[in-house]
Amino acid sequence: MRVRRFGPIAVALVIGSVFAGQALAGKPRTRHQTVVSIGAVLSRQGSTAVSAYKITSSLYGHGAAVQVAKITGTTFPLTGTDTVTAYYTDGAAVTKDKFTLGALNANGIGIVSGTGKCAGGTGIHKHETCSYKLSGTYNSKTMVSRVTAKGTDTL
Repeated sequence: MRVRRFGPIAVALVIGSVFAGQALAGKPRTRHQTVVSIGAVLSRQGSTAVSAYKITSSLYGHGAAVQVAKITGTTFPLTGTDTVTAYYTDGAAVTKDKFTLGALNANGIGIVSGTGKCAGGTGIHKHETCSYKLSGTYNSKTMVSRVTAKGTDTL
């Protein structure tokens, strides 16, 4: 007979999840987002580099990301493209960027700039759209980058 006590609770949970699903299926909402990424190059082969990042999003909290970047050219400023997969509690967000690596200063530090857009994902990020601008620095001696993406996110 204990099972019967949980019947109303189970029904309430199902009804609650249906309403939550309906709320998520409503009108898309655009919000400002800032994502700070701190990471380092894990491997490099030719013009392709793989990096790992600790990320903090103003909308989705803490996560981790993997970047696969391809750099074009051999003299500064270097340009490139990448695909980044960011892993959050609520799913993975995939983005594609175009970036520029500026010339190094006397300490081996260069400026990162660029733009990016959402390119799919899983969980709540599956139908997400976004666009942003990149700014930050990279250290050629330690291979550590700190990049901030600021823009809008529609979900």
